Amino acid sequence: MSLLPFLTIAFGAGALSLLIGRVRRASALVGIVGLVVATVLAASIRDDAPFAIAGGAIAGSAYVRLFLVMGCAGGLLVALVALATSWPRNLPGATLLGLGAAGFALGVTDPGTAVAAATGGGVVGILITLVGRGTERGLVVAIRELRALVVAGVMALLAAAAITGTIAASRIDPAIAALSYFGFAAAVAVRFGAIPFHVWAARVADAAPEVGLPLVTAWSPAAFAIVALSWTQAAVPAFVQPLVAERAIIVAIAAASIVLGTAAACVNDDIEHVVGYSMVADGGIALLGLAVLDPAAWAATRTWLLAVVVTKTAFAAWAAALHSTFGTRKIADLHGWAIRAPVLGLALLGILVAGVGWPGMAVFAARATLIDLAVQAPFGALLLGAALAAVLYYGRLLLIGVATPGDVVLTAPERPTRRQPEPLARLPRARRRSGLRRFSRPEMAALWQARRTAIAAAAVLVLAALSIGVAGGSFGVRAAAEAPPPAASAEPGVLPSGPTASDEPLPASPEPSGQPAPSG
Repeated sequence: MSLLPFLTIAFGAGALSLLIGRVRRASALVGIVGLVVATVLAASIRDDAPFAIAGGAIAGSAYVRLFLVMGCAGGLLVALVALATSWPRNLPGATLLGLGAAGFALGVTDPGTAVAAATGGGVVGILITLVGRGTERGLVVAIRELRALVVAGVMALLAAAAITGTIAASRIDPAIAALSYFGFAAAVAVRFGAIPFHVWAARVADAAPEVGLPLVTAWSPAAFAIVALSWTQAAVPAFVQPLVAERAIIVAIAAASIVLGTAAACVNDDIEHVVGYSMVADGGIALLGLAVLDPAAWAATRTWLLAVVVTKTAFAAWAAALHSTFGTRKIADLHGWAIRAPVLGLALLGILVAGVGWPGMAVFAARATLIDLAVQAPFGALLLGAALAAVLYYGRLLLIGVATPGDVVLTAPERPTRRQPEPLARLPRARRRSGLRRFSRPEMAALWQARRTAIAAAAVLVLAALSIGVAGGSFGVRAAAEAPPPAASAEPGVLPSGPTASDEPLPASPEPSGQPAPSG
């Protein structure tokens, strides 16, 4: 099946869910059913020839299928966690629209259209920022986030307009080509909140609910980065200069993001900020893929991006469930949390395995490959050590979790985060019937309230298991990441989507320092 049925459901159900947002139950039902149907349709996407639409072309691929299946399944589980914790009513609709935009961006063959779609998906995420804490501060953060998205989108659009193919890249002025390459990479850095563009990402972590962070800081930026990677691998190797200075700056930004983002996650005392800064650090690894003009970076970068977004989705859902269970985001107040919530403790252990990995796992190999290609020894070993230091902030949370329970953790069940309905035991006995019992609405509400913490923990555990599978290379991750996207149409001005060879011989370019010669 082609990509079009998925896009129809994603955009249609997402828009409908947002339009009827004032009717909370109907909006949630439409959004959740839409996510279920979108997951099924995403799983049915197959490799096919580009389908002409609106003067362009769009097609599915194995990687698009896996990206969207994981996004929809993860979005469905996050929605379940949100239902059991703090429910942002726009979450399912925004998730569908964001994933629909990501699917369109990854399937379309024109680079300008892909950039516009990926930027539009990020704009949808602003809705999450305005929900839940719809204060003046939230509005200010949303405006700043929109500003960052617009700046990144404009830079990428200008770069795509300047270079629309490998042949064009070899004929334009070298200075314009270099500026286009650097502009596209800088746009990806802005989208990931890489240092020094991290301020807006930190403010988003303050304004958006935990369950909204994956869409805003992971899935949408990842789709944008994949579009940039396709453009870079197809067009940039045709440049007639090695771009040493530009690539060095990108590597420096990536290294600063990895080191400082990991350090900030290790010392921060707010769970949401730990999640946010961990995403900044992992985004730095993805930036290295844009700094490497080598086809070997293609599969490694796409593997890393897919594993990271699924893992960080699980991490954000874990943070939301922990916050709801114990009523606090402060790590200092959470001593003994794993003893009182062992399922969440097991989930965090799984997230640690998926986020850090070990030799033999796909995520570990992808990280090591990108660092080895981008940074020469001995600095590469140091940067790899800094990236693996992610185990410190996961380990810190686990060690606090098995410590002696503090007052906040011990009294948490007596201080729920939302108003409790009347307990089931206090309901009149007349409502208890023999045989098949019928629950009234208050009884169902009481039953849900009593089980919502366990339901949220179970959903997080499933997400953790899913992230381990992706990080380990299951579900055909390696094959999907290695395969190029569908070939673009042969019309002039259309950028081939992936590291494919040009039909015309390209001018010889000097071999970049420390890098193998690009194969085009």
